Amino acid sequence: METLLYAQLADTLIAQIRGGVYKVGDRLPSVRSLSKREQVSIATVNSAYAILEERGWVEARPKSGYFVQRAQSVQIGKPRTGEVTSKPRAVSTKELALEVQREASITRSRNFSCAIPDLQLSIAAVIQKTLTRLSRQGTALGQGYDSTEGLFELRQQVARRGIDGGVHVSPDAIITTLGAQNAISLALRAVTKPGDIIAVESPCYFGLLQMIEAMGLKAIEIPADAETGMSVDALKLAVQQWPIKAILCISTFSNPLGCTIPDNHKQAIVNLAVRHDLCIIEDDIYGELQFDGPRPKTIKAFDPDGRVLWCSSVSKTMDPQLRVGWIAPGRYYDEVLRQKYTNYLAAPSLPQAVTAEVMSKGLYDRHLRQARLAYKQRSEQMLDLAERYFPQETLASRPKGGLVTWFEMPRRLDMTELYHQCRDLDIRIAPGELFSVSGLYRNYFRLNYANEWTPAREQAVQSIGDTLKSMLVSR
Repeated sequence: METLLYAQLADTLIAQIRGGVYKVGDRLPSVRSLSKREQVSIATVNSAYAILEERGWVEARPKSGYFVQRAQSVQIGKPRTGEVTSKPRAVSTKELALEVQREASITRSRNFSCAIPDLQLSIAAVIQKTLTRLSRQGTALGQGYDSTEGLFELRQQVARRGIDGGVHVSPDAIITTLGAQNAISLALRAVTKPGDIIAVESPCYFGLLQMIEAMGLKAIEIPADAETGMSVDALKLAVQQWPIKAILCISTFSNPLGCTIPDNHKQAIVNLAVRHDLCIIEDDIYGELQFDGPRPKTIKAFDPDGRVLWCSSVSKTMDPQLRVGWIAPGRYYDEVLRQKYTNYLAAPSLPQAVTAEVMSKGLYDRHLRQARLAYKQRSEQMLDLAERYFPQETLASRPKGGLVTWFEMPRRLDMTELYHQCRDLDIRIAPGELFSVSGLYRNYFRLNYANEWTPAREQAVQSIGDTLKSMLVSR
């Protein structure tokens, strides 16, 4: 609780500085007075001020107290998004996407390109110990194939956890998969045929665009607001103009924007799908990574007749190496199960057993509490560093959960050029052109903030900023 208190107090003080309550040069309340005002211990206040000092917001002056050292310089707000495309487009996979994905595991300390969790959190040791013990027991090995539906114990845990997101399904309505991307692939195979049109949010995670291409489908881009996600009005217009087969979106803490679709918009999207008899493939992979408050509801929570295929996994919350995911496909259950059977029969039992046990013993919830706090602080520090080192013209999203932040630069800058210049410096970013089928985001890029901030990572952000400023001067 003490850890939560000092982190929350630090966040409150930073928000007050950003909001102009305290300006550069102002003296902040003394340790004793702030302790009394907030009704927390002196140790809590000292820890909160230490965070502000470490992140460059305040300076400590001997015998004088703490003073505001800097103000917000970068516009932390809503990057602009594109307009709905005039027509569906065939997706064309770029070598750049494969290059970014291949390099996900290298130069980890200076790699911001892929949306992966911090693999150094304490859950890693828990997974390793559980994996070792279960493999020695042999209960998940030497038993032949698992059922195509997947390990019952895992499906039971997923059904229980789904309730927090408004998903009320039985374990028998869930199928396990090899991660969320595999779940989405099975969903697309179950509800589409080559040539069909899929409505996707824009910007859209490039892995989903590659999947659409591989299946011979077409994508129509629906602009997404940096705070509220996929535009309902633009989706209505697209559905009226084109024979859209399915809607595919990351409903909560999306990649790359980090936005969440509000409940009333989720209901409106479901109503639209019912009216036009569409299905919705919901990628809820970041749903449990909210920084504050209760877990947001899923689109599946508003599903009246089983047309929402709810997909998720532990790849963003625990470890992508587990390759454990699931899908609750509603009315499409039989076809999804058939697709899984014909494509790979069954998933490995041992990783499913490990995940089920970690969830059942409360270790997963304990880990999520740690991860949410860590990611919230690291997200704020990413913005702090951007304010300190990036050009004044920078716009940045402010996610309330998830793992990534989306940055917009002036239109005259090409972030694919930034990608190559950073690569020469052994730094990795994800350029914006990957997140569109129509070239909308050449002046955008995405950074992952999940890993612990080290001097090397902070220096890498400074180098990105220096490169951006150099590009601006040359233009």
